[in-house]
Amino acid sequence: MDTDMDYERPNVETIKCVVVGDNAVGKTRLICARACNTTLTQYQLLATHVPTVWAIDQYRVCQEVLERSRDVVDEVSVSLRLWDTFGDHHKDRRFAYGRSDVVVLCFSIANPNSLNHVKTMWYQEIKHFCPRTPVILVGCQLDLRYADLEAVNRARRPLARPIKRGDILPPERGREVAKELGIPYYETSVFDQFGIKDVFDNAIRAALISRRHLQFWKSHLKKVQKPLLQAPFLPPKAPPPVIKIPECPIPSMNEAGYLLDSPLCADVMFVLQEQDYIFAHKIYLATSSSKFYDLFLMECEENPDLDETQCNKENTNTDALTSHLETNGDSDETSLKSADVKIPPPESTDSLNMLEPEPGETNSSARSLSSWGKGFVSVHKEMQVNPVSNRTCPVTVVKMDASVQAGPFKTVLQFLYTGQLDENEKDLTRLAQIAEILEVFDLRMMVENITNKEAFMNQEITKAFHVRKANRIKECLCKGTFSDVTFKLDDGTINAHKPLLICSCEWMSAMFGGSFIESSNSEVVLPNINKTSMQAVLDYLYTKQLSSSQELDTLELIALANRFCLPHLVALAEQHAVQELTKASMSGIAIDGEVLSYLELAQFHNANQLAAWCLHYICTNYNSVCSKFRKEIKAKSSDNQEYFERHRWPPVWYLKEEDHYQRVKKEREKEDFALNKHHSKRKWCFWNSSAVVA
Repeated sequence: MDTDMDYERPNVETIKCVVVGDNAVGKTRLICARACNTTLTQYQLLATHVPTVWAIDQYRVCQEVLERSRDVVDEVSVSLRLWDTFGDHHKDRRFAYGRSDVVVLCFSIANPNSLNHVKTMWYQEIKHFCPRTPVILVGCQLDLRYADLEAVNRARRPLARPIKRGDILPPERGREVAKELGIPYYETSVFDQFGIKDVFDNAIRAALISRRHLQFWKSHLKKVQKPLLQAPFLPPKAPPPVIKIPECPIPSMNEAGYLLDSPLCADVMFVLQEQDYIFAHKIYLATSSSKFYDLFLMECEENPDLDETQCNKENTNTDALTSHLETNGDSDETSLKSADVKIPPPESTDSLNMLEPEPGETNSSARSLSSWGKGFVSVHKEMQVNPVSNRTCPVTVVKMDASVQAGPFKTVLQFLYTGQLDENEKDLTRLAQIAEILEVFDLRMMVENITNKEAFMNQEITKAFHVRKANRIKECLCKGTFSDVTFKLDDGTINAHKPLLICSCEWMSAMFGGSFIESSNSEVVLPNINKTSMQAVLDYLYTKQLSSSQELDTLELIALANRFCLPHLVALAEQHAVQELTKASMSGIAIDGEVLSYLELAQFHNANQLAAWCLHYICTNYNSVCSKFRKEIKAKSSDNQEYFERHRWPPVWYLKEEDHYQRVKKEREKEDFALNKHHSKRKWCFWNSSAVVA
């Protein structure tokens, strides 16, 4: 097909449209969007600008471009030929201006200088080379008016001049310049595909009207309208921020193993071969082994713990005895790092580490375990001085059979604490025997797999071990089994386990593992905390999951999680709060007031994601929220009010543009109505006078 046929076809008007403006204002991308239907991502739009010119030969070499040049505007068939130009001021563009039908003069709404150059340079040049050619003023890069400028500047090339909020021109600035020059004004965004058709359709109208004045005999040009008004661009609502949950801080197995090495908060002591003493924690052993669970449960039922009065009395009586013990940092560090804690045997009456109990304070008769389980000799409870804290507390003493050696037994305990087994363990045979005696069948199977060179199968065993342990831990939390601390709250008490809390929370570790008085108390008072929130925190610390209930106040949970330095729980609570608010909103329940109350409390308690969601909701529903809670909006902090004004939807500039558009639209409708009425009267007068003459 001959591409020059458009020039020869009857009633097809060929329009030469020259596009001019400063460098980097978006001329070429605007042309490509119209001529090639090009769509660009924001990343492409923000890429380093390379001065280019769209070649006019595309109409000769590309059939698709030629087809897209054809259009029908106001019932007139046209072929639009776009001419791109360099934005350098010193370039000679007289050839491009030659025989032009319309000039599209572009500037960037993010570059005030480009708008200044419209008056001082470009319009004068256009009028010099083609004084009778109509001009259309176009503000490009409209999407930058509502974009996140910080993100935009980060995405641009490093040496690019950053776009500031004050650089963004409001629509009235461009409209004022257009009014001063007496030309139409439009705005476009290639990214949003907005205004492209408006610009070129109205450029065609301006060219056809100018041609109609010269070629008045062309009847098909009579219906061409003057350039139409452009409806303002309503930016899309910003998507709500997504609540991101950070990676769950899985308790380090090393921490649990370290807790075994250091008898902090220990409540059970194993005596091996009358010379080795290993401290441990009931909650870790009972939740990992059914054998130990049954043992400690039986011991609790038959020998209940000493009551608080007895424990406090024992502490008072022994303060003088323990006051002169060496408690310097070096000795403490040595005791923490020792694998087996060596203490004098119970028979040593002159030792300060083992106190002779007063009558009625301990169960003096040890229960024999020879018939209960292989490897166990006896169990009893007595008062012991903890080698780490030097505080006296009741301890369950379990005497093991002489066949149980300290090294393999310690490895078994290490497995019960961590669920891990070193494949390079030396004495696997002896370890398997002790695991069999203690009925730790998971460990027995793992040793067998290592022996058979099938250690890869141990991963599934470890997973199953941790699942069973988590379920048993949750059960112990619900029932308070083996608890060693009671939290006194505003509306009740909750039992918990110090060893698990120490390994799960740094805040708890500092309280129970340091020199604070709470480390030795069996009751801890936590003011301004309710039972429901504390129960949710303990559930999280034990299971790493958020268990919600109808009574749970999410903001109180967030405040408590922030108080305990638990950012992962804060994120889970934020996600729960957003889900509940979204669910209520979708059900038709008004949440405006609730979101307003959430905002500053979330900011105060470092729930930044929930605060961001609240800000987004208020901004995207600003008119509705402000109409109901104007006083509450005004009472917010200055930073929040500034954020509302900057990000409210619809934005203020859109509301102003919409008002201007509706006002000018009504004025045009009145003008058109008056003009049509005038033409109608002239027609009737003509026919009436003809009738009289007849």
